[in-house]
Amino acid sequence: MAIEKWIQYGSMAAAILMFMIKRKGMKKYIPVGFFASYYANIWCFLAMNFNWWNFPTRIFDKPDDISWPVNFVVVPIMAMFWVRYIPRGLGRQISWAFLLTTLLTGFEYLAERYTGLIKYHNGYDWYYSYILWFFSWFVWYW
Repeated sequence: MAIEKWIQYGSMAAAILMFMIKRKGMKKYIPVGFFASYYANIWCFLAMNFNWWNFPTRIFDKPDDISWPVNFVVVPIMAMFWVRYIPRGLGRQISWAFLLTTLLTGFEYLAERYTGLIKYHNGYDWYYSYILWFFSWFVWYW
């Protein structure tokens, strides 16, 4: 099995494990997860139409415009955790958003550069993902 498949299955397993460990009280955040999945799919649809990025290696062949592990498992669980555990105070929220955005964009940059999980096109680069991730935290919360 290629490293790309291991990363996809591993990220899903890690997200599901985190959810299972902290599942108590998460039921009321399920709508946040659904919204985050929908939101991620809209961005992937736009990205495919404008040819900003694509996913050369996927678990499922169709549809080819989304990353199943990210859009349907990882992002919804991250959004649920964010909304549930977000700190009080705008300054702390912004600090945490910067930290999480930096970690996620760093992973995405490495994945784009060294694997076939995601490929950027048409001038799209990691800093656009940084902006998108950063504002997504607050879209999911507000």
